[in-house]
Amino acid sequence: MMNRKIALSLTMTGLFAANVAFAIPGFSTEASPASVDACLAQVADKADYANARSIIHSVETEDRRVSGHKMSIQTIMYSDNGETVIREYASTCAVNGQDEVQRFKIRQKGMM
Repeated sequence: MMNRKIALSLTMTGLFAANVAFAIPGFSTEASPASVDACLAQVADKADYANARSIIHSVETEDRRVSGHKMSIQTIMYSDNGETVIREYASTCAVNGQDEVQRFKIRQKGMM
């Protein structure tokens, strides 16, 4: 009988802890548009857009351990014909919960 009470008590404690864990606001999986815009503004400040007819940004986001998000940004610039890649950049960006850039790194990938 004593083992049953202990088992029931442990089960109830576990269910209570799980319920509290679900009540705590979790991290979102995608960055807000304002966060993405802040990081893309950093790319625009640092990248060379000369002679680029079209520019494509590929952005992947993930939660940071602290508030905010980390982003990996691939930027490809095409020439006048829209088919030839003239420059390519890889960037990483970290933003806090207030959409402020905390860290930013950019590097040009290969010379075209």
